[in-house]
Amino acid sequence: MKVLAFEPWYGGSHRRFLDQWRARTRHDLEVVGLAARRWKWRMRSGAWELARRVTERGLPRPDALCVSDYVDLPALFGELPASWAGLPAFLYLHENQLTYPSNPAHGAAKQEIAYGFTNIQSCVRADRVVFNSDFHRREFAAAAGELLDALPHPNARAELEARLSTSTVIAPGIDIDAIPPGPGAEPRAPLRVLFNHRWEHDKDPVAFLEAVAAALAGGARLELVLLGERFRQSPPGVDELLDGLDEHVHHRGFVESAESYAAMLGASDLVVSCARHEFFGLAVCEALAAGCSPLLPERLSYPEILPPRLHRDGLYSGPDALVRRLVAHAADAASLRTPQRRSSMREAARTWSAGATARALDTVCDELGGLGPASAGLEARKARLEKSVGPEG
Repeated sequence: MKVLAFEPWYGGSHRRFLDQWRARTRHDLEVVGLAARRWKWRMRSGAWELARRVTERGLPRPDALCVSDYVDLPALFGELPASWAGLPAFLYLHENQLTYPSNPAHGAAKQEIAYGFTNIQSCVRADRVVFNSDFHRREFAAAAGELLDALPHPNARAELEARLSTSTVIAPGIDIDAIPPGPGAEPRAPLRVLFNHRWEHDKDPVAFLEAVAAALAGGARLELVLLGERFRQSPPGVDELLDGLDEHVHHRGFVESAESYAAMLGASDLVVSCARHEFFGLAVCEALAAGCSPLLPERLSYPEILPPRLHRDGLYSGPDALVRRLVAHAADAASLRTPQRRSSMREAARTWSAGATARALDTVCDELGGLGPASAGLEARKARLEKSVGPEG
């Protein structure tokens, strides 16, 4: 089966998602992608640019399309050759623009509903909708319903609800084979705490550093591995907090090499998140694969990505609880370094392997291609399209 994937933001986790699928799929998957920059422009003009790439490369009509949340799917079909109009398509949402948190550093949040409404229109136009977590699906459904209630009628609320009622959850997947299990920190070393998230407002590095400072003040022996990518602007207060914690930093800085990154995960004991928002949690899953124990907020997608057996020890309720847990773990760091414990963490990450993701995505394609239960609905849709536009001349 020939599947063509369109990605206007072909970088970072979006690129890894497609590259991992392409390396494992039993279908013939080809990617048409654009450089990951100027996200608003990509959402506005990506359909035209992607369709232009199809013409330039002389790509034949595939059997199905896969598009990401950066794609305006109705606009894309308008730009593609007319003979592609009846192609079945599925939409994969890594994130959405209705609930993605605004950056306080940019001033008062502007309500730019156009980008979120593009996500809604793409959902309605797609034959199948896939979310990266059930938390994401529920959050998007609530936000989209609230927006559509506030907009003039008639609108596409009924169509959106129908599409979401048949939506699927498929994790983006991690290449677990590329992350060997590690032993944690050296036997007599302080508790080695990992923060491998982007240093941006939605991951709340300030809350993390404040919790570390409080734990140190409470007598905890800690050292920090700070691997998340930093950008030109950091959240206010980050640099001052980092300066005060400098003597406790084991490593600080983004690591380009995948091998070095995996090795640092394997040499850490505990992965911590203070995220204000998280659609899935790839960084946490990567740390689990290396053997790190988790310490995560008991909200967002985190209860979903941890198995129930890890909820009591792996989730915390608020800032004070986080500090208490850090102090307690620091007093018994050796328990996080046992082979049994670290093997158990790795096993928890296997659920989210890239292989499992590829198999699930292949099944969606099978259904789109008429090999599964979705075929009857797709045939009816194609028939309606053909009736409305007439036979091709």
